[in-house]
Amino acid sequence: MPTNREETENTAGRASDRRANGTGDDEMDGVGSTPPFETYADDEYGYRLAYPTTWSAKTEPAGGASFDDRTGSGGATVSVDEGVTLTLADYVADFLEALEVDEHVRTIERLERRDSVLETGETGQVIDYAYWAEPDGERWRLTYRFVREGKTGYVLGVDWNDDDGLDELAARIVESFAVETN
Repeated sequence: MPTNREETENTAGRASDRRANGTGDDEMDGVGSTPPFETYADDEYGYRLAYPTTWSAKTEPAGGASFDDRTGSGGATVSVDEGVTLTLADYVADFLEALEVDEHVRTIERLERRDSVLETGETGQVIDYAYWAEPDGERWRLTYRFVREGKTGYVLGVDWNDDDGLDELAARIVESFAVETN
């Protein structure tokens, strides 16, 4: 059963030092302060992540979860796909093909793509995108972390209106994602 009770300290460490419990250095690239974080854990599907205490958390069907910024544009979702037989690269490619034909996305721009390593040593992919939304043409940002553990695929997506400058906050959420292997 999912839990979200562990409050963490108010830090925004770099990717190599960040953990879901909030440890890391105090550097921030953005303006303003970062809210305290707490940990959401889904024991049944074996993942956890840190999210701001100012956001709401909701369990979704099939192991997923959603997180919404109650005061701004930020949000995050976790999707869990069981029975995945694709390689990580093919799993990512299938997801991105679907994103490119999404009816809410007018134009999409890939900003960065990099390999990532989870605490457990699993390899994942992190991809940063910008897109212009329909019908208003606002620029939005997306950061995804893709992980495949055995035959289970996980996608964590964080999105926000680019005007809100949540880059560091999104990076902290994405880097906190961990799969608990049994």
